[in-house]
Amino acid sequence: MVASERKQHHCNNRHPIVKSFRFKVIATYDGTSFSGWQVQTEKKTVQSEIERILEKISGAPVRISASGRTDASVHGLRQVFSFCARTRMSPSQIMRAMNALLDPSIRIKQVSLADDDFHPRFCAEKKIYRYLICDFPSPFLKNRAWYIREKLNLSRMRKAASFIVGTHDFTSFQASGRKTKNPVRTIEYITIKKEHFCIDPDVRVIVINICGTGFLYKMVRNIVGTLVDVGRGRRQPAEIIDIIEARNRNRASVTAPGHGLYLGDVIYSDYKHDCEKSTDTEKEN
Repeated sequence: MVASERKQHHCNNRHPIVKSFRFKVIATYDGTSFSGWQVQTEKKTVQSEIERILEKISGAPVRISASGRTDASVHGLRQVFSFCARTRMSPSQIMRAMNALLDPSIRIKQVSLADDDFHPRFCAEKKIYRYLICDFPSPFLKNRAWYIREKLNLSRMRKAASFIVGTHDFTSFQASGRKTKNPVRTIEYITIKKEHFCIDPDVRVIVINICGTGFLYKMVRNIVGTLVDVGRGRRQPAEIIDIIEARNRNRASVTAPGHGLYLGDVIYSDYKHDCEKSTDTEKEN
């Protein structure tokens, strides 16, 4: 081996090529102090905070792709995002490094290797959103549940919810002034239950879970606002049918506050390559 070859061989051993990997991450966050998920100029967002930390860890800019976006004050229990990076770190090492450096309002639950064609939004089969309503303004639920003084009739709310389940044109429940090419979505189930708040059993919390294959912008919060009006006795449960058929946002009720909403979970198929582009292309609630 000539001197130049020996020198090149030596350099390659000192600086081996670092492979690029795709990672799938499950994150949880308190949305109170953030201006939503998506990066916005001169605003603190969940995405910008995570990307800032990933750049610090990897030494290069990192762009993440999420299962969906959440608005200001909306929380995430199991938000899923992915990113690519050249690194020698294992998934567990990345998770520990992120949790050591991230804003305390964001925590990483899991980091794992993902297939190259994995996309958090396009590969998702369904999402579950959770909304919390409390009957007492507990300081422990501040910015985490919608306080409603009146007693809500859950039986009426469940009856109204039964008309929402199924495949419908949900134009009446999307944000005002919003136009979507295909406003048809499928809601698989809605559950409504009341339980004692674990920290303070004197406080009762109504938990509304909504599972669907896709959601329009502010759709969950507009559904919750309408169900609450039914529970208050301001609307009849069967009015939901007319509201859906009207395809008019003005027919539904006011939008529920963002701080009571949580992205509960994102469900994926067991099939690795079942990632056809879904209809869920709108900004999430």
